[in-house]
Amino acid sequence: MIFVTGASGQLGGLVADGLAERVDPSTVTLGTRSPEKLSAYKAKGFNVVAFDFDDPAGMTAALHGHDRMLLISGSTDIETRKRQQRAAIDAAKAAGVSHIVYTSFANASDQSKFTFAWIHADTEGCLAKAGLGYTILRNNNYADLQAGAIEEARKTGRIALPGHAGKCAYITRADAAAAAVAALLADNPGNAVLDITGPAAYSAKDLAAMLTEIWGKPVEAVEIDSAAFEDKLAPAGFPPFYVEAFHGIRGATGDGEYESVSDDFEKLTGRKAEDFKQVVKRLA
Repeated sequence: MIFVTGASGQLGGLVADGLAERVDPSTVTLGTRSPEKLSAYKAKGFNVVAFDFDDPAGMTAALHGHDRMLLISGSTDIETRKRQQRAAIDAAKAAGVSHIVYTSFANASDQSKFTFAWIHADTEGCLAKAGLGYTILRNNNYADLQAGAIEEARKTGRIALPGHAGKCAYITRADAAAAAVAALLADNPGNAVLDITGPAAYSAKDLAAMLTEIWGKPVEAVEIDSAAFEDKLAPAGFPPFYVEAFHGIRGATGDGEYESVSDDFEKLTGRKAEDFKQVVKRLA
């Protein structure tokens, strides 16, 4: 039996869809704080249960009878998420889960400029000490999230970001889900830390050049400072810990933390990940 946490989120839904293509949905449980959001999956034969990272006893009860678990990282602040994910690992161990697949992030280090990387470093450390089997999927930045930069370029002819020259080996959310499905269904997975990246790394400068070619009009990538970047973020009303994270990921990108390309995705899934150029063509 397979258990998927955070199943009502975008990644969780893609994982559920992928599992439905390969296994009987009755062998999969989808856990979420809001089970009513997954009524369509329940109708398809999935087990749907309440799963709250702040309810250790409830998590343990929900996980009983499952041998593999996908732990999808949440979206709370740093210390809350560390605590919640430690609790989820403890609950899995108490429930008899034998293997955890965890959606981590590229360069999961407490030395990273990206503050959310500190969460992933903590959770990875907990997994290593838990005595369970684990597959850690260090997903690179999602290619899909560059839609905002593309829209900005469409309106202004510019992509204005800190660290604009830094490269990133973008992965699509769909490919990240495919990697999770493959890891959940792997025979004798052992313990592994895998870098889930696209087949090449690109900068904002590269994105500007792609859009210039696609649209037949000039697009430029320009460097902006932290204050100007914060002004761009302000209208969205993000909480402070998210603003801090956005600053951090741009600094980390500029420092080259996400430029390394790996073939781990291809080894895991048996196919190549979608290249960022194809994503840009689709979004442009």
